Amino acid sequence: MESSERLPRESLLWIFAAQFAALLPQFAMLPLWIVGAWGFAVYWRLEVFRGRRDLPGRTVKLLAVVVAVGGLALSYRQWFALEPMVALLAVSFTLKNLELVSLRDAFLSLLLSYFVAATLFVFEQTIPYAVYGVICVLVITAALAAQTGSAGARPRRALGLSLRLLAQAVPLMVVLFIAMPRLGPLWAVPQNSDAASTGISDSMTPGDFSELSQSDEPALRMSFEGPVPPPEQRYWRGLVYSDFDGRRWSQGFGVDHREGGRVHWKESERPLPEVGPRYRYRVIQEATNSQWLFAMVRPDSPTEGVGETADGRLLKRKPVYSRFAYEVRSWPRETLGEPMPLGDFERRRNLQLPADGNPRTRAWAGEFRDSGLDAEEISARILQFYNRSFVYTLKPPALGEDSVDEFLFGSRQGFCEHFAGSYVFAMRAAGVPARVVAGYQGGEWVEQEQYLLVRQYDAHAWAEIWTPARGWQRVDPTAAVSPERIRDGLQSAAEEEFMGDSLLPLHRISVLNRLRLQWDMINYRWYRAVVSFDREQQESTLQRLLGEISPLRLAIFLLLPVAAVLLGVLAWIWWNGRGTRAPLSSRLYRKFCRRLARAGLERHPGEAPRDFACRVGEQRPELAPMAERITAAFEKAAYAGDPAAEKQLRRLLRRWSVVRGRQ
Repeated sequence: MESSERLPRESLLWIFAAQFAALLPQFAMLPLWIVGAWGFAVYWRLEVFRGRRDLPGRTVKLLAVVVAVGGLALSYRQWFALEPMVALLAVSFTLKNLELVSLRDAFLSLLLSYFVAATLFVFEQTIPYAVYGVICVLVITAALAAQTGSAGARPRRALGLSLRLLAQAVPLMVVLFIAMPRLGPLWAVPQNSDAASTGISDSMTPGDFSELSQSDEPALRMSFEGPVPPPEQRYWRGLVYSDFDGRRWSQGFGVDHREGGRVHWKESERPLPEVGPRYRYRVIQEATNSQWLFAMVRPDSPTEGVGETADGRLLKRKPVYSRFAYEVRSWPRETLGEPMPLGDFERRRNLQLPADGNPRTRAWAGEFRDSGLDAEEISARILQFYNRSFVYTLKPPALGEDSVDEFLFGSRQGFCEHFAGSYVFAMRAAGVPARVVAGYQGGEWVEQEQYLLVRQYDAHAWAEIWTPARGWQRVDPTAAVSPERIRDGLQSAAEEEFMGDSLLPLHRISVLNRLRLQWDMINYRWYRAVVSFDREQQESTLQRLLGEISPLRLAIFLLLPVAAVLLGVLAWIWWNGRGTRAPLSSRLYRKFCRRLARAGLERHPGEAPRDFACRVGEQRPELAPMAERITAAFEKAAYAGDPAAEKQLRRLLRRWSVVRGRQ
């Protein structure tokens, strides 16, 4: 390949800067060997430019491809997922750097950079990621502009051109964002379901919820259309645990949708009550990497891809890999009239207990059953027992094999999962169908934006029991021990222990707490206005702008900004002269020619600068030295692209003006 076709140093540096900007957020998720291999490939290519090494041959390239594919196969168990696809793009960067020689190679590498920058928004759609994504596009476009030549590779010029191009694209981007039809994805690439996530698990053991109490990350945001439920009714159901193995509560067969639990995905399959819903609200749920959603009791959601289970919960057809918004209508159970009878299988499932273990609790609950008390009376006795001598704490002692016995008749210190689990065990031992429900309880009302903010530390577990007269009804044993937990939240109920393991207890610093809440409000507005801009919001916005949505008005709405941009470009061209603006060296030389014309030495059309300088020397010998120097500086600046010659040309013109002024 000819040396003139090879990439100059500035072009290489811009390409590597664009790759680094696109890959930087991915470094924490990529395997370390990919990060190291990319850095080594960049180092090798720079060494090739310096002449210290040669480009690798075909055999070495083939070996590098085989090693890279093997590394991907060992690093990722699932190939068709988002993380290995991003890793494949990073490997493409690495391998392409080994043969980054021509301008075509540069364009291909930068095109890959745009794709990698776009993958950022699959993982996160927050404001910081959006700002960083814009910076990435700015750097990549500047790197693209830098490939046009040495003058275009200067940072100020390349970034300036990139900024102007992006600014010109903003009006069209806004119009397309508002007017383009909201289509579903043509395909879906799953994310890594094994990725770490904070939230409620599909099983519960003692200590799980107390761990969540140490996290103040947002979990849910809810805005209401109409009345807002009072604090004592803010129970957001997500999971039902019906199976107990002596220590761990889980959903079990027939409840878990993965083990035979029925889900009504179509709205026509979900018979709705004749009375209207009491609450209508919109939930914005953070990523959980799980399918369960959270809502009040007896929910129904018209959102596409959301179904309802037989026990009154909501599920998403695919896991919630990123922030997800859905509409909900809820009917409190007391508004629904006569309950459906409990089937034999459902009764057996909600009376299930291990064959042995926790003998004291079994005997204690058996006394209630043998005394002839009904379900509500048994429940009242157990709640009175909790109320007399139990302590609500975020740091309960560890429990042994007979965990229920040790808690009820030993430690008597626990968190919500201890109270809910032991209560359901005792009710089942007394012959009353019962189950554990997990979700969130409470939330912080944000007055400025009118929404309820539920954090991870609001995670809660409670119970439901079945009676013939009322069907399934909620019972919260925690309320019998610590009613302020339900009324005022965890921070009020356990003020001394709340977030006690945090290095910096931000919740105790009022200024930082207010700033944190303000930041959450900004994120809430961002998600509602941008990220969750769905078809319904689009139609509402277009109706406000156009009055009536019709093809003609939509066409006018789309074409007007384009016409405005074109008129602006034409006006700019007219203002700055026809065609593209001449380089600075040509403008300075024309200035020199105009001065000579005023002195009676006009340059002829088509006359070369060197010929003109010779004619000036013949007609005006006293101007010959300066004309020669100015012409030489112009030729170096215009034809050789020498920045120093351009500065020299400017200085000579200033000095020549001074000399002529003295004459």
